[in-house]
Amino acid sequence: MPRKKAFLGAAWSRRWDKSYANLSHDRQKSADKVAIALIKQEFTPGMRVKPIEPEKYYNEARINEGDRLIFRIEADTIWFVDVVTHDDIGRYGKKIADLF
Repeated sequence: MPRKKAFLGAAWSRRWDKSYANLSHDRQKSADKVAIALIKQEFTPGMRVKPIEPEKYYNEARINEGDRLIFRIEADTIWFVDVVTHDDIGRYGKKIADLF
């Protein structure tokens, strides 16, 4: 049976590269699983995907109890912005210039 949804194209910010590199191997594996699910557009309830208030420019997806993946989908591309702790989500409440 053919897939109903196409995979999204993907791009990663420099900030993502730095944050991801600082994660432990286990946390990187967890982030990879969520990123692949997002690229395949297979959101699960455990990911708790939702827009970040107040501007809702970025979205967050739960990686584990403490980590969140920050992303934005435009057209057919998912832009991976950052990996942060839950407590740092607030800095993405508004659009940040020059991330890519």
